[in-house]
Amino acid sequence: MPSSDPSSSLGEPSPGPRSSKTQPVDGAFPGSFAGTARDITVHHARPWYRRREYYLEGWRDPVIWRTALVEFVATACSIYLGGQYGMTLMNSGVTQVIAYVGIFNSVFLALFIYATATATGGHLNPMITLTTVLCGLTPVPRGVILMTSQVLGGILAGGVLRGAWGTERAVSHMGGGNFFDPTQITPGQVLLTEVMSSFTILYLAIGTGLDPRQQVLYGRQLGPLLVGLSLGIVSCATSAVAPGYTGAGMNPARAIGLAIAGSNWRNHWVWWAGPAAGSTLIALMYRFAPPSYADRVRHKMGEHDGHQVTEFTVTPDVTSRKESA
Repeated sequence: MPSSDPSSSLGEPSPGPRSSKTQPVDGAFPGSFAGTARDITVHHARPWYRRREYYLEGWRDPVIWRTALVEFVATACSIYLGGQYGMTLMNSGVTQVIAYVGIFNSVFLALFIYATATATGGHLNPMITLTTVLCGLTPVPRGVILMTSQVLGGILAGGVLRGAWGTERAVSHMGGGNFFDPTQITPGQVLLTEVMSSFTILYLAIGTGLDPRQQVLYGRQLGPLLVGLSLGIVSCATSAVAPGYTGAGMNPARAIGLAIAGSNWRNHWVWWAGPAAGSTLIALMYRFAPPSYADRVRHKMGEHDGHQVTEFTVTPDVTSRKESA
């Protein structure tokens, strides 16, 4: 029977799934979108930022490096496909661009998360990984390795896009996305949009995909789809606020990839500063007002991972699950 420590918090990493019914997977850590593999029982006496192992353990772990390779490939594929879609929209002459962007992003992200969650955690975005690190869900070594692989994946995708389009077409189309006309909208306005959009999608992603209690409401397998819908809504809402502005990017790996494809480095810092600020703000919010603030919540459940679950309990800074065989 899993046990919990009264001094633990929702955002504390745990050793991984303990159920004999769940096969070990590379993406089984608290910051993963693989809900079926993520252990929701935590029992650390000290907060994550005071634990030495959170910063040091994992640098030489072959599982994490294998995970990084998969994340590198998946990120490269996702950015390549997104860039091609952006170029297609530019050349197709469609008038309902907002609708196409929203639908594509919703389905596109959900599919990639489903495909990679159990192998890597399904982040595919340095902003997501940084947020889980700052929230105490992903240890620093895993986070740094994953973010590096994501950025390298974006660089590879940018080079492939440039080769596929040719330099002239790639430059004339600004790499297929992530650009704005400073005569129509200022860098400061774009930065503010980027910060708020990043904060919003992170709020939705954590609430629907990373909070272990979401399984009580709609099941753990639905999380990636809801995260995809979140991206579709946010990107749709910001994609036409000013002429010459493609909307919030919310993904530094994508930003560097499309910048390489289109040789567009003007005001490139905005696409990094915005997500970084959004990640920091959401982490601060969850530090001082974590989702486990509820006094006590009990929910009767049926079977879970092959076990008969008798009670699901949430107390201040504690999330635990009581099971019987």
